[in-house]
Amino acid sequence: MGARRVSMGAIHRFCAALPKAELHAHLHGCARLDTVRELAPPGVDKAELRNTSEVGQNDRSLDACFAIFGAIHKTVTTLAAVRRITREVLSDFAADGVKYLELRTTPRTLADADVEGYVRALLAEVASFEAEQVAQGISWPMTVRLLLSVDRSGDTAKAMVTVQLATRLRAELGCIVGVDFSGNPTRSSFEHFREAFEAARLAGLRVAVHVGEVNAPEDTAAVIDFRPERLGHALLLSTHDLKRLRERPIPIELCPTSNLKTLQLNELESHPTLTTWLAEGYPVSISTDDSTVFDTTSSRELALAAMACHLSVEEIAQLAQAPLAHAFDPDMAAMDRLRRRFEDACAAALARFHAGGFDE
Repeated sequence: MGARRVSMGAIHRFCAALPKAELHAHLHGCARLDTVRELAPPGVDKAELRNTSEVGQNDRSLDACFAIFGAIHKTVTTLAAVRRITREVLSDFAADGVKYLELRTTPRTLADADVEGYVRALLAEVASFEAEQVAQGISWPMTVRLLLSVDRSGDTAKAMVTVQLATRLRAELGCIVGVDFSGNPTRSSFEHFREAFEAARLAGLRVAVHVGEVNAPEDTAAVIDFRPERLGHALLLSTHDLKRLRERPIPIELCPTSNLKTLQLNELESHPTLTTWLAEGYPVSISTDDSTVFDTTSSRELALAAMACHLSVEEIAQLAQAPLAHAFDPDMAAMDRLRRRFEDACAAALARFHAGGFDE
């Protein structure tokens, strides 16, 4: 960063100015909690619907997170609610300078729609949002893609329905680029759902799998054996796991604040893999996971990772661009254009930084 003293504020402002690509964001976990509280019907524990700024620094264990998700799912029960939270989530990411967003969600039955109706409503809202960006003359509109999630707390029949739905709607409407395996990591196993993900792969869908959120050596080994296109979190890894990943890397989606909270760490420097992966140049992307549950943004996560790992601004700019190499969008021409725009925008931000443009 040169001889000049650089403040934390300057780093945060620099990260806010950079274009971002967000690869690991759950729709319901990014819903505005004020909106969810407003929509919550009688019987929903609104005390659960508080972000980290309201409940304290470390009150986000895995159990606490899934209690919040449960309250949100009991609230978002109609097409109108799905459309509203989707629009707000897209607006929030766009306002933070995210230019490529992969949003993931588990298809669910609503009071007024089946699982296909749920996904179609979400896709319609994405299409409407993208059209409005163009109509408003936004020079660099955000690209939005969707992953459908398989909940490991569910059953294999539902998993196959999700894969088949993703395959069919991708062919009809586009936008869907892959499937995800997520949910409470203490439930079931990847091997139990392997057939569904093999079907997804045969259908040409990319696969992302949450792994290593808890100590589950057999489950982690099965996931690495399958070799999904991306791993989510991958926090608790054995020496053998690390060796295998170094030999044949699978890009990892890291979510600093989420990992800090759910592992109940005192500081990000204690993260089990973040500093190691960045020091080694391992392929990673920095994401939010659940932006409102963890009271964060893509810009903030980038800045936190940069400061924890003592990155130069040039390295921060590279980290902001890194997710594009792991994105699931199959349109290579569009992705090449996006990479060039990222490179130009990052170069301009670096020039501004070195000219003191982000100093207080």
